[in-house]
This record gives sequence, structure tokens and C-alpha cells, in this order.
Amino acid sequence: MGNQQQILKLTKTKQFKRKRSTNQIANSVIVITGASSGIGRELALQYATRGVKLMLAARSEEELQQVCALCEQLGSRAHYKITDVSKEEDCKLLIEETVRIYNRIDIVVLNAGVNAHSFFEEFKDLSVFKKIMDVNFYGYVYCTKYALPHIRKSSGQFVVMSSISGEIGLPYRVPYCSSKFAVTGFFEALRTELEDFNVAITIVCPPSVRTPMRDHDLLKKHSPKDESEDRITISECVSMILDAADRRARKIFFPFKAYMSVYVRPIFPDFVDKRLKQKAKL
Repeated sequence: MGNQQQILKLTKTKQFKRKRSTNQIANSVIVITGASSGIGRELALQYATRGVKLMLAARSEEELQQVCALCEQLGSRAHYKITDVSKEEDCKLLIEETVRIYNRIDIVVLNAGVNAHSFFEEFKDLSVFKKIMDVNFYGYVYCTKYALPHIRKSSGQFVVMSSISGEIGLPYRVPYCSSKFAVTGFFEALRTELEDFNVAITIVCPPSVRTPMRDHDLLKKHSPKDESEDRITISECVSMILDAADRRARKIFFPFKAYMSVYVRPIFPDFVDKRLKQKAKL
């Protein structure tokens, strides 16, 4: 028992020492994709209060301008770049523009994403699959490819928005789950390649969040679970992301029941799958 308490104490101490204060993160250069709304927008605003330098990326210029203005009012220096992350050249230009303006990159938050709700057999063709993979997976890969040399130089960090859907296959979300499983696998493999370079990769796996992404479903459909009270708020999600990013955590699941689902499923797969199907009301 004494050894267990000692290990727990050491673990807590290590986490405390790794957590960055507002002063430590001030003046850091942070790139955020999908920054025009939802989680990305709230992350930008929260980071702005900490005196960072922001490069915000999304497809909507009008919304980016609004977020930039708010960030500057909060005391941050902020720029934006219209970016379609499904296009490799856009991602390359985003990183180049960031370095041109700020001369460095410390954190890249990979957050852009799209979704489509439907049974797999109801897809008329697989073009939606490709579109989701282009944004949710290749968009992350492209940005990482061009940002990595700068992140290595600054001993920086990638904050990767994955999902509980990247750990457990969920009904009615086959293409989205596929993209998030790919994201998780890519960054866990990349982490092993970068372990000697003091580069942090923080994979964030939230449950369903009340974001505008659901209003932009590629098939204009909604999950049977859309009205569920189980979804967490954007502010709750962002609070967890910031805490994990400050600690340079490897991977986080939240809330606790999502964490339990991931770790209980290998032991009781049939039970967990049945519960997931019931919760989706299928």
C-alpha cells in the first residue's frame, strides 16, 4: 500500500511540474484549424486571454474575421488564413504564412472536422467517405507534415482532436469513426518516432459535443441521439482540452463514463456494444 501511495504521489508531482502556467504559454505561437466556430472558436478565445499569438484557419473568412477581432480585444495578437484543410497546398500555405508572420510555431491544434450520419448500407456512393477522410484525416496529416520541422525546433506540441469514435465503433457513424480511428493510429505511431525530440502529441477523445458541426452534416441528417442530454457543452470540452494541453498529456477521455466505455469494452464487448446501440436508439 505504501508503494502504491508513493507511486501516486510521484505521478501527481510529475503532472504538476509538466503543467504550463499562463506566464509560460504567453507569447507562444498557436495555429488552430477549424477556428471559425464551435470548439476551435472557443479554444482561440480562451488562448487569447493568455496572451498568445494566434493563427486561425477555416474556410469562412467572415467568421474568421470576427473571431480574430474578439481575440485581439482579449489581448492576443491574431491573424487568420482562409484554409480548406482537405487541400494539401492550403495546409502548406497556412504553415508558411504562420512562420512568415511569427517566425516560429509552438502548438498546432488540429480541430477541423466534418461528419455524416447514416447507416452504411444507405450511402448511395462512397464520395462522402472520401470527403470525410480528406478533411478529418488527410487535413491533419497535411498540416502535420508542414508544421513538424517547426514543432521539432520549438520542442512544441500537436493537440489532436480525435473522438471517443476513434476508440469505439459507433452505429450510424461509420465514416466518421473510420476517420477518427485513422487519426488516432497516425498520431500514436508518429509519437513513437518523435519520442527523442521532446515533441508532445496530445490526443483528445471527447464524447458527443454540442457543436455547430452537427448542423453541417454532409448528408443533412442527424443522429438519432442528437437530442440526447448526454452531449457535453463546448465550454466543458474546451476546459478539458486546455488542461490536457497544458500538461502535455498523451491522451485524454472524458467524461468518466466515456473513459470506462473504452477500457471496459475489451472485457465485455457484447455488453458495451449493446448499450451503445440502445443509447443511439437504433
